[in-house]
Amino acid sequence: MKLKLIGKFIFYFFGTFLHELSHYAAAFFLGKPEGFSLMPKIEGGSFIFGSVRYRVRYKVLSSFIASAPLLWWGGLALMLLYFKLIQMRGWIPHFNYSLIWQRVKSFSLSDAIFIWLFIQLLWAGRLSSKDIKNFFSGIFSVSGLVLIAITALVIYFFKYFFRQ
Repeated sequence: MKLKLIGKFIFYFFGTFLHELSHYAAAFFLGKPEGFSLMPKIEGGSFIFGSVRYRVRYKVLSSFIASAPLLWWGGLALMLLYFKLIQMRGWIPHFNYSLIWQRVKSFSLSDAIFIWLFIQLLWAGRLSSKDIKNFFSGIFSVSGLVLIAITALVIYFFKYFFRQ
């Protein structure tokens, strides 16, 4: 089991760094970061690849900090659009299968690096079970419910006053 952890740690180190960096940056802007670790450990039956400790004034802010790694998937989508592997038709994305097949037939080192980077960004944007728990505990806190209520009221008033 430890050998498997070491192999995953080595392969996913860059993605783990990006994941934890997004938590740290969000904590820097929304609260106070208190620690950053990339040391892997086994906790119960699962692997913990890294962690960020932080404090927030309002519990709802922990929801934004917990979900910060999802921004990497936005970056991944932009990268796929840039390389034209995905094309937008209206609001619907479509895979460019002919270009993908062409790249598979002429596979090169740059393609291998692209695939590794793609996997790292997928890994970086993945929320852990602790991230999901922190997200929902922030949303369903008193400050989270107040934020939801205020947001609903603002949307209602904008729709009511700016009707055409």
